[in-house]
Amino acid sequence: MKRHTKVGLLHPYLEERFLQIGNGLYPKHHFWGVDHLLNCSVFDCELIKVSKQSINPLVEKLFNKLLFKNSTSFDTELKILRAERNFDLIYSVSGPLAFSKFYKRAKVIPWVFRKPDANNRPLIDSYNINCLKNYSGIFCLTPKAEEYYSQYSSSKFIPWCVDLELFDGKQPKNICDKPFFLATGKTYRDYKTLVDGAKGVDADLRIIGPTQQKPDVLPPNVKWIDTSSDPPDQAINYPTLREWYAQSIAVCIPLSGDADDTCGYTNMLEAMAMRKPVLITSSGCLHINPEKNGFGMQIKPRDGQGWTHAMNHLQQNREKALEMGNRGRAIVERDFTIECFNQNILRFIETTLSKK
Repeated sequence: MKRHTKVGLLHPYLEERFLQIGNGLYPKHHFWGVDHLLNCSVFDCELIKVSKQSINPLVEKLFNKLLFKNSTSFDTELKILRAERNFDLIYSVSGPLAFSKFYKRAKVIPWVFRKPDANNRPLIDSYNINCLKNYSGIFCLTPKAEEYYSQYSSSKFIPWCVDLELFDGKQPKNICDKPFFLATGKTYRDYKTLVDGAKGVDADLRIIGPTQQKPDVLPPNVKWIDTSSDPPDQAINYPTLREWYAQSIAVCIPLSGDADDTCGYTNMLEAMAMRKPVLITSSGCLHINPEKNGFGMQIKPRDGQGWTHAMNHLQQNREKALEMGNRGRAIVERDFTIECFNQNILRFIETTLSKK
């Protein structure tokens, strides 16, 4: 590959996080390979900065609500439309780009997590068939997504990764007086069912979640930590979260049961890295099954008694919980490393750019 090949990297969320990641205060897996590409010698890579607002925020809010629901944002779409002529390829961590069909030079490889929602298709849709066929490649977070998008473009399933240095799997720095289970996350969580299940458990439950998902009444053994729209580091910082992972008996991931959604994936990998059993609602989307792979248990959707049984089982069988946790750590060390993820990204981009 010639050195002058230019690759633009679109990852707006990352722009404000570089310093935090460098100081070990934010997980490296949220780079999504961008740091590796910036430092590789294969192409000339550049982070496309879009965080500075260029249009009236109220105007953008209106356009995003009416026309760009499935896009990163109207403002970003305009900026990339102007910038694309400077690049041979744009790697879009923030997903499909609705204006990509108007690009004159750049190929596009976006990330997708699931097939598009048939009931949420705006007028300007980055997931319409013409856009999908125009992408030079598509990165898919699950095999189900790869199966769907491969009918439109060259698609590649790549398992995600986890920061094994921040989530190091070591013992807690401080011993907790009372054992507890931990739950964290905001998207498509079913905390009501989890809280109902916790009523019959002789251990505490700590939940880091948004206020709007908090049940009206909490039993005495449930502690709720209100988080912002960007959890969990706005509620507690990541070093503290790492400590809570280490102190917990297991990590609970109660989901809404959407069979096509990847919610809980990050939470699961972090728990595995910290040698903690994963208790998760069955979703059918993620390619790795905690129960079949021996690092956790699955609970049926909206099954409060199932949560009670799973938490009590691990509370009363600590050796089994320890074995599950060690098995999870071994799996992420083998299959979910940042290094493996980065190499998969690089190879697919190289292959895409080599095509006419």
